[in-house]
Amino acid sequence: MTEGDPDGRLPPDEAFAALGDEVRVGILRVLGDAAEPLAFSELYDRLPVEDTSRFNYHLGELRGHFVRKDEAGYALDHPGRRVVEAIRSGAVTGDPDFERTSIDDRCPACDERLEIRWRDGSIEVFCPNCRSRWERSSNRVDAAEGPESGYLGRLPFPPGGIRNREAEEAFRAAHAWTVVELLAVGTDICPRCAATVETELDACPDHEDDGTCSNCRSSFAVVFRASCANCPYHAGSAAALGLLSSPALLGFMLDHDLDPLSPRSVRRFDRFFSEYDEEIRSRDPLRAVLTFSLDGDELALHVDGNGDIVDVSS
Repeated sequence: MTEGDPDGRLPPDEAFAALGDEVRVGILRVLGDAAEPLAFSELYDRLPVEDTSRFNYHLGELRGHFVRKDEAGYALDHPGRRVVEAIRSGAVTGDPDFERTSIDDRCPACDERLEIRWRDGSIEVFCPNCRSRWERSSNRVDAAEGPESGYLGRLPFPPGGIRNREAEEAFRAAHAWTVVELLAVGTDICPRCAATVETELDACPDHEDDGTCSNCRSSFAVVFRASCANCPYHAGSAAALGLLSSPALLGFMLDHDLDPLSPRSVRRFDRFFSEYDEEIRSRDPLRAVLTFSLDGDELALHVDGNGDIVDVSS
């Protein structure tokens, strides 16, 4: 394997070229399944390769970057673990057959049973009885096809999450996964590569409050956007979800028995984040107040265009 940069890193083209063989991918998968390092003979016996010299050649191409060798045997190095994680998650290979399915969880607006499906790395959520909350949303902008009627939004979820889960379980797992991503973004950490994240709030200049606005394609006047400074990761949501990591908001939720990571009622969580009040006090610079209500109590977060909370009142 080429030595690459002086700091030990391989150039991306060489790293991906090293994976361009089914034997090498098989080696990584076997090592990923192993509970401990494997001796050469053990590793060789677990793969359908008859020629030991050919096997040794491919193993040598992985050593020094994807695979390490010590006295205990061969094991995955960190880049190799990341490759196997991507394979197992289905992120680069998976396309699960998950058609639009009715689940027991209910729409926060009308109490109709929700419908979900997996598409393009996300679980998309629909209410067959309501108007769409979004006409487009993150990863829907400029899409070839617009969302279907009743589209309420999407929950990022790798294909591996669908495996061995019923529809309701997948929906709740996707909800938790999305919350974890939002908490990471809110603490300036990209959930894909751990680099810094740039965030902003934006307000529709001429928002229509009755349903989905024809100008911004959202039922929310103020929206949150985040993008990684290092990788292609980007996200968009209603402004409130972008503030989820705020200690004031988290504390308010937990004080009222609403755990964002494991809510007893996803419907209650969704209603909380879809029925808050927005007040835009200035547009340049943006200043807005988002007021949340739970059990008769209120919390008002005063925010600026960077998505920072500048004041809290109750």
